[in-house]
Amino acid sequence: MGNADDIVASLKQDFIEDTIERVDRIETTIDRIAGGMDKAGPGIAEIRREAHTVKGLAGSFGFPLVGAIAHRMEDYIAELTKIDDLEAASLVDFTSWIREIIESGTNPQAEEETRILRSLPTRTVKSDEKAEKSHNGSAQDKEILLVTATAVQAHFLQRELREQGFRTITARTAVEAFETVVQSHPDAIITAAVLDGLSGIELIRALAAMKTLADKKLGLMTSFDASHPDLEGLPANVSIINNRGKQTADHLMKFISEIV
Repeated sequence: MGNADDIVASLKQDFIEDTIERVDRIETTIDRIAGGMDKAGPGIAEIRREAHTVKGLAGSFGFPLVGAIAHRMEDYIAELTKIDDLEAASLVDFTSWIREIIESGTNPQAEEETRILRSLPTRTVKSDEKAEKSHNGSAQDKEILLVTATAVQAHFLQRELREQGFRTITARTAVEAFETVVQSHPDAIITAAVLDGLSGIELIRALAAMKTLADKKLGLMTSFDASHPDLEGLPANVSIINNRGKQTADHLMKFISEIV
């Protein structure tokens, strides 16, 4: 038994050392791009690969928060085409937390996990692009989880919600969604009906049954009308967001109005 424990401890230490090296490489790449020494495209792609690797390994070695931070870093750089000093500072917020948690050797408690995740940078519409476009003060710091396997749908939802002042986080599967709910405690959730594995319809039913989400607004994006048999008996806190044409934007705006 002792030998098995020694092996696990050794593997964890290897992961810690490997992750610190990856963080060092990420931060060096950020500095080089911001300083004009490296081209942005290849450098950002390398940062994305390193973050993706950390995300995939962290949970297995007892650092689920590190995985969540790396996931959010992936989301943050998904549409990034350049890194200036301001973007560099934002990216280092992610790596600094990863480094601090890894070097501590322990994943923070649940309450601290949520606080750290809510403190991370997020994409929002810049004030010089959208001059206070009806931003409601109550939308500030509210976070919406988007569950969709489709990049186009994710980008549409993120754009629309960020323009209204919301933070967004993403998940591609029901499993990722459950993990994110536990860690991040989002203020609202929107899921596509079609997901790999467990469908979005079953996911939304399961989420609606959770006591911790009893007072949260849930949205289901689907091409089905509300009267469709598959949607029969959906809980009262679930709104149907039709994903056909102009109705999508209208239903999404109605959903948003019920959150703030």
